[in-house]
Amino acid sequence: MNTEIKYLEQRYREAWLTARRLSSGIQLGHGSGWPEMVFDKREQLRRAEREVLSVKPTAEQEDRLMECIRWLAPLLVVDRKLIWLRASGLTWREIANRTGVPRSSIHRFWHKALLHVQLQKTGRK
Repeated sequence: MNTEIKYLEQRYREAWLTARRLSSGIQLGHGSGWPEMVFDKREQLRRAEREVLSVKPTAEQEDRLMECIRWLAPLLVVDRKLIWLRASGLTWREIANRTGVPRSSIHRFWHKALLHVQLQKTGRK
């Protein structure tokens, strides 16, 4: 696998992780009738650890995410889905099960889709 494909694979993995950390921004406006929860020290520590994991992405990470998404625009929907599924960390077997494409062909189709991204990125088609 050439270095540019490896680079694109890493960029899409980073983009997927960044997208997971973005808040949806949806405010439903619902309130709760339940009283405010009071947590003990142990639970406060657990909640603090979870909040550290959900740190919002930086502006640069969001820009790189948007750049990766723009690279996907000219691709077929099937190719976009394949790149995104692999970026999510799924194995080739899990991707094959989800897409219905034989496992022996998934890697080849994914590589071809990334080659299209590479060619589009460099201005060649």
